[in-house]
Amino acid sequence: MNRQYVNLIDTLYESTLDQSQLDRFLEKMSELTHSAAGGLFQRDENATQGGFVSSFGIPVNQMNELERDAEFHREVCRHMTPPPRTGSISYTQDLLPGKRLHTEKLYSRFLKPQGMEQATCLYIEHDDCFSLTASFMRESSQGAYAEADKLLFRRVMPHLQRSFRLKRHTRDIPLGYMPAWEMFDMLPYGVVVFSSEQEVMYLNPQAESMTFDNDGLGLHTSHLSAHISSENKRLRQLLRNAVESTRDPAVPLEGGDMLVTRPSGKRPYSVMVSPLTSSAYCGGIYPAAIVILQDHEHASEAQLERMRALYDLTAAESRVAHLVMLGNSLENCAASLGHSVSTSRNLLKRVFAKTNTGRQNELVSLLLRSPLGLQRRGS
Repeated sequence: MNRQYVNLIDTLYESTLDQSQLDRFLEKMSELTHSAAGGLFQRDENATQGGFVSSFGIPVNQMNELERDAEFHREVCRHMTPPPRTGSISYTQDLLPGKRLHTEKLYSRFLKPQGMEQATCLYIEHDDCFSLTASFMRESSQGAYAEADKLLFRRVMPHLQRSFRLKRHTRDIPLGYMPAWEMFDMLPYGVVVFSSEQEVMYLNPQAESMTFDNDGLGLHTSHLSAHISSENKRLRQLLRNAVESTRDPAVPLEGGDMLVTRPSGKRPYSVMVSPLTSSAYCGGIYPAAIVILQDHEHASEAQLERMRALYDLTAAESRVAHLVMLGNSLENCAASLGHSVSTSRNLLKRVFAKTNTGRQNELVSLLLRSPLGLQRRGS
């Protein structure tokens, strides 16, 4: 997965706890889509205040002044057929192609005064009373948004929706629980936390990577799904049972395990669904279930580096050790690494000596119990 995309999503989820990261997200998103400016716009018919609450490229107060004069977001909605709904994405280049755009006040009073030509609006939430929209704008020299830009907007939309739901949910979560999110980021497994409404509250970068690949597991607006129908039904049932078991203290907590087949032919994902105790939460929405995803074929440079650091292995020794840990024979190790079986055997003997082990099953047991997969922060 593109590292810039992973950093973008990480920044978005960090903004749920640190408001300053929202400006940083808008900046990163603008850079990736070649936008000159971006902003988060909120309309609430039941509140006295609304407008842009965060921005990049143009100060919030300046964008709000022009919004009041041009009613930019209202005008964009007026041109949309069908009308916008939660999850919609619109582009002025498609709504008002060519010279038509220049005849509208959304251009003359909002885009043009800021030196902008085109805009896109991502409707994170939208109904008659409330709207939360992420808007990005381009200068005339940057042209129209390309298909690659539109694909990125579509991929980011579900994460925008989840992050803002999480922001609302975490207002009622005791502050002492917040470090758990950072701890989840360090684990070598994918972690997805579901709310008492069976919606995704949080996922760590490892889960994001697994679901991004769409190799057996997918993550939609608020749900985790398996690609095979029977497995998806089983996953939904496990999650439903886990969440329901947290509602009544008299009912035993219920979880379960399953394998999820991967169309690529790689080893299936291991999936564990476990309920979370609700005793710390008094009413409202609470974290109710956690899903742990394990990719048995995942190997990162961080794992190999930690193996080298823990046992003083060379790069070649660590790669052989890792392949053996994954269940490969010496013949498979040699084929994967491009050398002879005798070379693999000699490397493995050196690994035995450095790890104080004497057999492959002993080595595998040691490595599996080592903290190789933890994602250490800092240097």
